[in-house]
Amino acid sequence: MIVQRFAKWAKQASTKDRAEAATMLAGTLASGNATGADYDAVVASLTLLLDDPASAVRLAMAKALSRANNLPPALLYALAADIDSVATAIVTGCGDLSAERLVDLVAVGSPAARRAIAERAIVPLPVAAAIAESGEVEAALALCRNPGAALSSPSFYRLAERFSADGDLCEALLARTELPSAVRQTLMLAARDRLAEAPLLIGLLGAKRAGVIAYEAGERGTATIGATLTRHEVPAFAEHLRGSGTMTPSLLLRVLVGGDVELFTTLLVSLSGRSQRRVESIVAAGRSSALRALVLDCGLSEGIAYLFGEALTLWRAVARDASAPRPAAVPALLLARVSARQFDDRGMSEAMAILRQLVSEAERDAVRETTRAVAA
Repeated sequence: MIVQRFAKWAKQASTKDRAEAATMLAGTLASGNATGADYDAVVASLTLLLDDPASAVRLAMAKALSRANNLPPALLYALAADIDSVATAIVTGCGDLSAERLVDLVAVGSPAARRAIAERAIVPLPVAAAIAESGEVEAALALCRNPGAALSSPSFYRLAERFSADGDLCEALLARTELPSAVRQTLMLAARDRLAEAPLLIGLLGAKRAGVIAYEAGERGTATIGATLTRHEVPAFAEHLRGSGTMTPSLLLRVLVGGDVELFTTLLVSLSGRSQRRVESIVAAGRSSALRALVLDCGLSEGIAYLFGEALTLWRAVARDASAPRPAAVPALLLARVSARQFDDRGMSEAMAILRQLVSEAERDAVRETTRAVAA
């Protein structure tokens, strides 16, 4: 009877009166003073107000209920799926929501609710995972920018997979210090692809040349990311490169010529399937029949094997002899060593082209360093 009388009253009351009633009923529920039949009547009355045509009434209810503990799920979910102001009020104000309840709200709430959840001071792992999987770009961006959001590697991968074309979100992802190197490389390659398709670059250079420049930038970026890894991060990064199809002969050459012998070794481990210890011993020996056999087992050519052997010999000389050439001179010295040899396989021709590109890059880098030193 109480609920029926309330429903009859609500049909005739003004919006202001209904909003005040919503605030009073929600406050009673939030305070925990209602029990038994009174509790049921309050919940039923508030449930009726969920369909009130005036958003001010529902907003008043959401603000008052946001202070409640153990809020009835039906009220919570309905308000979280309401218009932006109502959804944000209930999600932002409720500080006592469990991770399980927040995951449910991500599923049933409005886009505004998902964004509000992403902006909470603490966003647990399962909640962040739910937003990464189904949240709109606004919620995902808020999540990435929130230092209190706990993001796992799978969530980072999912965000990169869904939003790699969004510049702001990619920037927010890259700003996360815990971003896995594989995801960082994936985002970099997405930027590479956008560069290759940029109308301005294509108009200036043509589609073919723009693609070449973008490809070279991608490989240089991958090698740069690899150089920043800790020892325990290298194997996972190598597996990512192999699995994504980005572990090319030219990348192997770039990594080795750049002096990252540790990453080069781990890449060969991933390609060959041999043990880390065995590959390390072969690489440490440098130019040898064992290195040739290892490289050929990886599906690479005879010429590439020779090139790797010469590069390792040069780096051993740099490491052991203080009077040896500077590391920056290694690309040019390697090119001079191998230019006299003739190889008729296509892979070697491509490797030589990459080697010439590395020499050019090293020369430009040297000029930049000199210019910076003079300017300083």
